[in-house]
Amino acid sequence: MNDTAPKDPTPMPDELPVLPDIPCPFPTTFGAHPHPHADAAENDVLALLENIDAPAQLKQRLADIGLGPLTGQLYPGTTRQGLRLAMLYYAQFCLHEDWIIRQDPATLTHAYDRVLAVFDGEPTNPADSPLTRLTSHLARHLHAFRLPEHTVRFRTALSDYLGAHLWEADLQLHRRTPALAEYRHLRPVVLGVRPLHELYPLIHLQPVPTHLLGHPVVEALGAMMVNFHVLANDMHSLAKELRAEKHPLNTVLVLRAEKGLTLQQGVDATARAAAKELDAYQQLKAALPRLGLNHPALTAHLANMERLAADTVAWHLATPRYQATPHGRADA
Repeated sequence: MNDTAPKDPTPMPDELPVLPDIPCPFPTTFGAHPHPHADAAENDVLALLENIDAPAQLKQRLADIGLGPLTGQLYPGTTRQGLRLAMLYYAQFCLHEDWIIRQDPATLTHAYDRVLAVFDGEPTNPADSPLTRLTSHLARHLHAFRLPEHTVRFRTALSDYLGAHLWEADLQLHRRTPALAEYRHLRPVVLGVRPLHELYPLIHLQPVPTHLLGHPVVEALGAMMVNFHVLANDMHSLAKELRAEKHPLNTVLVLRAEKGLTLQQGVDATARAAAKELDAYQQLKAALPRLGLNHPALTAHLANMERLAADTVAWHLATPRYQATPHGRADA
């Protein structure tokens, strides 16, 4: 038995902590209006999934989350092409999340190498997994935007995302709870928000000069926003993860294992950390004009990332499967 494994990993529902409200300062329009192209873009993606013989489990999962309406609410101002790209990424994310559970970690490196090779242009073959075939379609849609510099950035983020899952698969295999420092470095990569951020200039049809995206200050802003997603997601998904069969990986549980906190103390500490990430983000963003980084395309890109953070909090609060943990404390 691993000494760092959390004790009592499945507390009874009446022992679950109360989640404090997450004061996200950014505007959200989630749920305001249906997107006029949501149904058409969803039908495009569902037809593509039929062509690659996608698992029935994926189709059911996308139906359960309401792929078309959800994506349309997250990206109300984009085109059918932009919506389709976002939906393809969400489909790839869901397919990968379901697929990796059944994989031997020792086989993942080869599988991921194949995914990236197909992304880079190698033709698919009948032996390829649905994940590989879906990635081929995603790559073709990316190339259709004719913005290769953004495609390169997404490819780098996708490679990091896949590589970090080798770490998560090893944790699952050995049912190991990682050290907090280890978790803080790798959990943000596993979450999959950074590849989505790299798609934003295409989804929103607002290209950003890549020298700005690669600036260390802008990269720090992106990292803070991803960290907020990790912390908010871990709080909202705690009850769901404790019910799951796989070994739960969550900031709250890492804090419990490493620092001996109760679940409520872990949730409160996670909420404080999330607030600190947003405070630091806003302070650093305010410095952009002084640093000569106040380009209008970058400003729009950051606003889109901020809206995703606010919309994600709203989505968690509106989604039944995240409601097992009570909400309402505002004094964390």
